[in-house]
Amino acid sequence: MKKTFLQFLFALITLLTFSIPAFSYQEINVQNGGTIKGNTKMIGGMPYPRVYHLILFPNIDMCAEVDTDDEMNRVLDDFKVSDKGGLRDTIITLEHVDAGKPFNKEPINIVSENCKFFPDVNIIRQGESFKIDNIDAVMHNSQVYQKERGKILLNIPIPAEEVSEGKVTFEKNYKIMQMICGMHEFMQTWGYRVQNPYYFKTDKDGNFNIGDIPPGEYVVNAWHYLMKPQKKKIKIAAGETINLNFEFDGDKVERPFYETIKSGRIKKDAVVPGTAKGKEMGR
Repeated sequence: MKKTFLQFLFALITLLTFSIPAFSYQEINVQNGGTIKGNTKMIGGMPYPRVYHLILFPNIDMCAEVDTDDEMNRVLDDFKVSDKGGLRDTIITLEHVDAGKPFNKEPINIVSENCKFFPDVNIIRQGESFKIDNIDAVMHNSQVYQKERGKILLNIPIPAEEVSEGKVTFEKNYKIMQMICGMHEFMQTWGYRVQNPYYFKTDKDGNFNIGDIPPGEYVVNAWHYLMKPQKKKIKIAAGETINLNFEFDGDKVERPFYETIKSGRIKKDAVVPGTAKGKEMGR
């Protein structure tokens, strides 16, 4: 009798567990919502750009068309900074928003041209599909990694002058993906997972603006793909505007060994385009 009761109880718990709907964002009509706006800045020393010797990769003539120095090296400028230090392509998000404005996200369209992926950073939802438009007359072959664990999520063959499609499903609680071409290592683009429409990718001056926020307490997250994320807690009232600023310290950027000067990947005289030293050298 006791055994039968326990079996019944287990079956009931199992039924209830799988019948409860998973959490999903609820779209509501937000009236007199709040706003957060501000700026992200780069302080400290500017990290060296990453340098890849094109002679080590195929299709050197095509790949040398963009972001290439006088020594035939592809230069990856990871930190795009304005004259006033504003840091571009930082993703600002609000965490744990249960309900709010409509989730009208733009689809992800990545362009492959001259052995380079555009844009550098994408905003992605769980299970979202994306397209890759390969303008190049050569095939690329890309792997999508779940960056936190280095796990390959999918392989995407990218035929010449065709549009390919991929779909990313993250493991629970993971947010970062990186797509790299297996033939051209310097072809890289990043993705950051969002779970609500309260996000913003900073502009060329490092500015962001997120509106229609329901009153409440939230955590604001600032993420750059080569920096440690930052968080700030806010409490926002109806119609209120909160100014927030984030600073990322370039002196705290740690490169893997294979991207260091010791390995020869980064040149000692490398400069960042747009900085004072870079302007002196005409970059």
